[in-house]
Amino acid sequence: MANVMDMTIPGKGSIKKEQYDAVHCLLLPLNKEIALLPNASVAEIIPFTEPESPGDAPEWLVGKLNWRDRRIPLVMFESASDGDAGKIHKNCRIAVLNTLNGNNQLPYIGIVTQGLPSLQIVRQNNIQFSDNPVTSRQSVKAYVNLNGTAAIVPDIDELEARLTRLHT
Repeated sequence: MANVMDMTIPGKGSIKKEQYDAVHCLLLPLNKEIALLPNASVAEIIPFTEPESPGDAPEWLVGKLNWRDRRIPLVMFESASDGDAGKIHKNCRIAVLNTLNGNNQLPYIGIVTQGLPSLQIVRQNNIQFSDNPVTSRQSVKAYVNLNGTAAIVPDIDELEARLTRLHT
């Protein structure tokens, strides 16, 4: 698995271990899991807003959302990654993520979170990567343990590719 210090940040390229000792990240609460993403990959956390119906789309695509004069896809990440999506409730939020490939048609993706994220500083000495995850899932790049908290690292590139194939 890749080291967290090798993560790519939109507009800044790849972070190399010798350049930074720490990466500011967010732990995003999902239904039964926690996602770990570099802080710079999250454009904004917004209150949940009911999206437009996606029509004939996979169940993990909740719909389209208007955000900053753009229509962006809204995804239940755990469902997209073969997990349990859970329910949308009043405490849900939306994490608007920057996509990483400069795709003008899909510069952002919204994912439903089950509450507010927490800021974490990730250093080489406080994160462990699992080499042999129990299951291999779509849109999950890595399984990690950060200061005793189990988390998944979403594969935003793969999720972006799936959404692009759906013509969203």
